[in-house]
Order: sequence, then structure tokens, then C-alpha cells
Amino acid sequence: MARLSCGVQCTRATLFALNIIFLIFGFSILGLGIYVKINGNFSAIAAAYNITQSLGGLTMQWVGTIIIIVGVFTSCLAAFGCLGAICKNRVFLYSYATLLTLIVLMEFGAIVVILRFRNDLWQSYDSGFEEVFRNAYRNKHNATIEIIEQLEKEFKCCGVDSATDYLKLGLPVPKSCYPPQTHEGLPYTQGCAEAVVLWIWNELPWIAVVLGIILFIEIFGIVSSLVLGVAISHSSNIEIYDQYL
Repeated sequence: MARLSCGVQCTRATLFALNIIFLIFGFSILGLGIYVKINGNFSAIAAAYNITQSLGGLTMQWVGTIIIIVGVFTSCLAAFGCLGAICKNRVFLYSYATLLTLIVLMEFGAIVVILRFRNDLWQSYDSGFEEVFRNAYRNKHNATIEIIEQLEKEFKCCGVDSATDYLKLGLPVPKSCYPPQTHEGLPYTQGCAEAVVLWIWNELPWIAVVLGIILFIEIFGIVSSLVLGVAISHSSNIEIYDQYL
């Protein structure tokens, strides 16, 4: 059995504990995905927003499938890390490092794509929001209308771009477009599409902190698995050399 230094043993224990947490997280995501896939709704976790009725059963089936895939991938990745650390298996450790490196590269690629095509993404988001808005009021989708009005109350906004979105559909401006206790005068001037984007922009420092922590954990996983793999290889070579002396 390969003898490892105290520092490498600590790295091994930390890597194992970290991946146990990821394994539990992966199984939790997998369980949620199976639940959504079978039941076709989020009623247990998002009943307050009636997301199921808004998105529809088919969409929820796709959401369930995606969650299951993420859960399986996270669980498998964590299993590689756990087995590599506990069994001192270089194949598992190097596979874990390789997969985690690919994830980091894809994350950087996603950031570059978002920055490069941010204007196109905004237009797609705005047009998608507008389509949902029109369909909700034209077809009287009460669940979606409730979500829109709740959004207007929370973000102090009105319509997609402004209150004129209601006038274009021949509808009166709802009470949710006015300040509380005041349903007269001028409605909110800011559209909800812009309000949501500005809210995300204001939350970017916190988002950056969370992403930074995730990136640090991923880089730690890559470095520690490689260090552990090299240390195991080096220790094994020393033991083989000692046997021949």
C-alpha cells in the first residue's frame, strides 16, 4: 500500500469529504428530477407561483429529464473523486480531474459566449417575455397572469416594456402596475423585462462571489486529484524500488 505524506493525506481526506457532499447533492438533484418526471409538476416546491400551469406538462417533462441528467453526471463525477481518494486509484483521480477540467472550460466558454452575444440574448429574452405576455392575456392563462402581476408588484414595473403593452391588447392597466394603496394617476414607467435585468445586474456582485467559490472548489478538486495521483504513483515507485534492494 502506498505511503503518503501528512500533507497529501490531508488533501486526500479533504477531497473525499468534498465529494461526499457533491454525491449527496447529486443524489438530491436526481431524486428531484425523478419526482418531476413522474409527477410532471413542481407543486411541492413552487406551488406559490403555479409554474406547472404556466409552463405546461411537456415542458416540465423536459425539465425533469435535464435535472436527471445533471444529477446523474454530478453523482458520477463525485463517485470518481470519492473512489479515487479512498482507494488511492490513479485512474479514477485522473478521470475526475479531466472531467472537472472540461466543466471549468465549458463554464469559461459560456461566460465568453454570454459576453459576446449579450445583445442577442437580450433581444431573445425580451421577445420571449413579450410572447408569454401576449399569450397569457389573449388566451386568458390565469396562472401566467398571476405570475406577471406578482412580478409587477415585486419589481414595481408594468407590462413588458411599459403600460402601453396592455393598451395594445385593448386591456385596462391592472392594479399591480400602480403603487400599493394607489390605483390612480400614472402607473409604473419601467417595463418588467428591464426591471428583471437590472435586478440581476445589481445582484452580480453576489453572483460573482458564488461563482468564484464554485470555481475555487473546482480548481481545488483538479489540483488535489492530480497531486494525489502523482503522490500515489511516486510512492508506489519507491516501494517497488525498495523491494529490489
